[in-house]
Amino acid sequence: MMERKSPLRMGAFVRISSPQYRNWGVGKLCGVTQGVARVQYFDAPGALLPDLVEVPFSQLVQANLPAQTRVYRQKTDLYWQVGRVLEDDGAIIFVQFPNGEMENFPAEQLQVRWSRPLNDPLPLLAVQATETPFLADARADFVRAVAGQHHAVAGVSAALCSSIDLVDYQFDVVRQVLSDPIQRYLLADEVGLGKTIEAAIILRQYFIDDPAARAVLIVPPALVYQWRRELTVRFGLGAELDDMLHVIAHDDLNRLSQVIANAGMLVVDEAHHLSRQSTAEQRELYEQLRSHAPSLPRLLLLSATPVLGNAEEFLRVLHLLDPVVFPLDDLDGFKRRIASRQVIAEVVSTLLPENVWGLGPDLDRLLESYPDDPLLVEKVDALQKVLDTFPDEENSQFLVALEDLKIHLVESYRLHRRLLRNRRTAVPWATPRRAGMRTIVFSGEATATWRDRLEDLRLALAAYGSFSHVHQSLLRAAVHSHSGQSLLRALTLAGLDEPDLLAQARAVDHAAERLLSDPARVKALCGEIRTILEVPATQIVVFCDRPQDADLVTDVLAREIGHGVVRHEPVEVDEDTEVAAPEWEQFLNSPNQVRVLVCDARAEEGVNLHGGRKVAVHYDLPSSPNRIEQRLGRLDRYGTGDPIVSYVLLDEENPDEAAWAQVLDSGWGVFRQSVASLQYLIESTSEPLAYEWSEQGTAALQVHADQLGGSDGWVQREVRQLNHQDSLDALANREIPGMDALEDADSDWVKWRAAFKVLAVDSLQFSWRSENELGEQTTDTPFRVGYAYHGGGKATLLPLAGFLKHFLATVDQRAIGGSARFPLSHQYAFKRNTVTSRRGLAQGLRLLRIGDPLVASLEQFCATDDRGRAFAVWRANRQYEVNDPSGADLYFRFDFMVRPALNEEGEDTSPLKQQALARKAGTLLPPLAIRIWVHGNGRVEAEPSEFLTSKYAPTLKGARCDFNLNAKRWRRLPTDIKSTWLRNWGGLCRSQRDIATAAVRSAPVYIEHIQSALKVCTQERRLRRSQGEARASRLQGLARQQELDELLQAEEMYAALEAAIASPRLDLDVVGAVFLSSISPFNE
Repeated sequence: MMERKSPLRMGAFVRISSPQYRNWGVGKLCGVTQGVARVQYFDAPGALLPDLVEVPFSQLVQANLPAQTRVYRQKTDLYWQVGRVLEDDGAIIFVQFPNGEMENFPAEQLQVRWSRPLNDPLPLLAVQATETPFLADARADFVRAVAGQHHAVAGVSAALCSSIDLVDYQFDVVRQVLSDPIQRYLLADEVGLGKTIEAAIILRQYFIDDPAARAVLIVPPALVYQWRRELTVRFGLGAELDDMLHVIAHDDLNRLSQVIANAGMLVVDEAHHLSRQSTAEQRELYEQLRSHAPSLPRLLLLSATPVLGNAEEFLRVLHLLDPVVFPLDDLDGFKRRIASRQVIAEVVSTLLPENVWGLGPDLDRLLESYPDDPLLVEKVDALQKVLDTFPDEENSQFLVALEDLKIHLVESYRLHRRLLRNRRTAVPWATPRRAGMRTIVFSGEATATWRDRLEDLRLALAAYGSFSHVHQSLLRAAVHSHSGQSLLRALTLAGLDEPDLLAQARAVDHAAERLLSDPARVKALCGEIRTILEVPATQIVVFCDRPQDADLVTDVLAREIGHGVVRHEPVEVDEDTEVAAPEWEQFLNSPNQVRVLVCDARAEEGVNLHGGRKVAVHYDLPSSPNRIEQRLGRLDRYGTGDPIVSYVLLDEENPDEAAWAQVLDSGWGVFRQSVASLQYLIESTSEPLAYEWSEQGTAALQVHADQLGGSDGWVQREVRQLNHQDSLDALANREIPGMDALEDADSDWVKWRAAFKVLAVDSLQFSWRSENELGEQTTDTPFRVGYAYHGGGKATLLPLAGFLKHFLATVDQRAIGGSARFPLSHQYAFKRNTVTSRRGLAQGLRLLRIGDPLVASLEQFCATDDRGRAFAVWRANRQYEVNDPSGADLYFRFDFMVRPALNEEGEDTSPLKQQALARKAGTLLPPLAIRIWVHGNGRVEAEPSEFLTSKYAPTLKGARCDFNLNAKRWRRLPTDIKSTWLRNWGGLCRSQRDIATAAVRSAPVYIEHIQSALKVCTQERRLRRSQGEARASRLQGLARQQELDELLQAEEMYAALEAAIASPRLDLDVVGAVFLSSISPFNE
């Protein structure tokens, strides 16, 4: 072979480097005139040649064909040879044909398909360039399985291929965001419901949709490792980290400024943190976000902060989302807007069908409060007219009018339609419940002295005067004796210089040091932990405030209990250094061996410990209920698990500690329910409580518990207000459309595995390597897929270069036995439970579904390769009675796919809008597969016989045997066949296709499919219009204009959807010909 490349000459294979044609694949150089080259692409044998492309000659690159590339050689008008490349030196191409012939050809005598989809396989059948039915059936089964998955996920393939549980309310949030051409959302689910999962699905979908995706995540420092781990293990984005995907801590301003300008998507976790302006660093970060957020096409803000509370902070969050509707200079207007919602919120909570006889006063209240809302008045009047007819609660007119008013109220008075919020009360099954507090009582030897000195200091300060910060420091010390804070320092910082007070504070500090070294607390802890561990499968998380206490507890427990104790340590993340899994994760991955995890305050954020049977042991009680909430929030996050019991150590020598435990338990109820939404009430009560305690001592804590608790206490009053406000912004507790289809598609993994293996392994000859451990029996054995080079044994029937190009994201460079010439994929499994189990996550298993690069590359093969698109078979069956005098009856099989007819190359080139439109269209009109059989005489076979539908059998099977019509057998068909059926073969193929197409368009299933989609689309369009008009009626100025502009965009989108559905695409996916006979014409 020649060693140097040949210069470009006429007929040479080339690629065009310009972006417009970069993905068109290989074409042929046909001529050059004054520096302008003409390139001819090739679609398929028998198909019309695409139009010539003219580009500057400088944009041409010679294309050497890699081994296994399919090539075509035309010998006559109706006869094409199909072979595969063994070697290409740039001038001569060495080709092997199916019959074993091998021959050298110059490039100008060969053709190669371009990389664009093959839209019509009929020409392949027309020129008899058919493949084996086995490959056609393998491809058809794979395409149908993939189409079913696409239908189920409504364009959100990232949800299906990620290693997560499929949850209806999370899927609903993700689908709403991704179906919106304006992807700027505040995800405001309550703590523990999975905002991280929702955001990560949206993020992965962005990387699936856009090969050039660039994204930035801004998260609290304590959450950097957790985010990186989740994105790698569960969402398959590890390869993108620190390159196209950056996870940046809130305080890393320099790094943020380097990458945010190029980002196409920004995710801000704990967004309410950024709205606080207490430090110069926080202000600078907010200003960076404020300057970049308006120009970002995709923005997700994550925050569980309730609307009621700090209005100024919440306004700053919403300003990032929508600066037009929420200007920073209108805080008073924002507060009025929140306040004006209260009546609406309370009335909405009563607009239920069962309240039909009691709605009158609420409707009057609406009219009195909002007389300037004409749409509200109109809809209230309409409902009142129905009520005047005394309907029952199931009356259809009543239900329509009631829902119409409710929609107007919710859509007009909610803060923003892109604020999505799920509440725990709506999905109580989603998180483990909290099972209350149990106490571990002990008596400390050094406590009494410390307590007496603290009381003396409290009384002395009360007599001295009011110093709020000092009072709060004293209260923190009283209820949290292990805080380690210095009261002497607190007094000094507060400006107190009274010698007696300072001396007393010094004495308290000395007593506190002795208390910290008292072993009574840790001894009580060890005794209780032994008891708890007697319950099988129970794991314990010990929460300490100080690292010193956590170290002590770990050492003592390790001595007393053994090796099943680990200490949590935060993980420092460095982009330049690979981070190994920390030792404490054994607690998650090996629950039977490691049963106790000891944490300090650094584990109260960014650590997920949920699942299984977990118990929380509080070595101490911090002075803020928010800290207890943070601790328990590690355990009762989304997922399965037993109720969480909290054990609290109480020193009976310190009555303030016991009283504080009662405040937390019976007052706030934090050990029985989440108080995350009460954070502002918690903050507002802390300072008054400190002052009251400084005056009254322990009694103030007991009074405070009574004020908070009870059905009419502060907590329940706040909860009622929050419930009313959130009813306007929260997503309704409703059945999520399409969830059953999603779960059905996901659970049918056995059928999906068969379809994948038949195509990838049996047909295309990828290698399959099981990864089960010795002796392990499982129905879903993890596996790797490998590319087999042609150097020995069976070769994978795809070019290696093409494999690496499309499959690179699946290749595991660390796989044992893999190499550059034998690349192996990551480990996969088909069953979701296999992948999401602790073992599966620890092994890094990936779930094989659409959205994964391995499946995507096979989808690309099915779209662009002609193999399996056209087949022909002679079916000899001794039991069949032939009707046609030629000796064989001829039938055509047409496999159609019905899809929305979207204009993918329209004037609006915004990728976001195109993707949102495609998702919406795919949801309304999912792919529909229709198979039509047509007799050679033009008769449609409504109920094809088993002679036609039975599986391909190339070896004798009972009375029948199938013969694939390859090029050699086509030429050996009997003369009677050639003179009848084949006389005008191309014309016959085309006419039968026309008959099949007409049969599809008149089929009831086709008509019903379209009509159903149009009905839903029309309903959605009307609802969107009414919602937009309702919102616009409450807005003014630029905000009103923006709403009207978005409404116009929505109208245009729905018009395009209706057009795409009313006249859908009817794509011919597979075509075949079956000659039915009682004998075989082949002497084989």
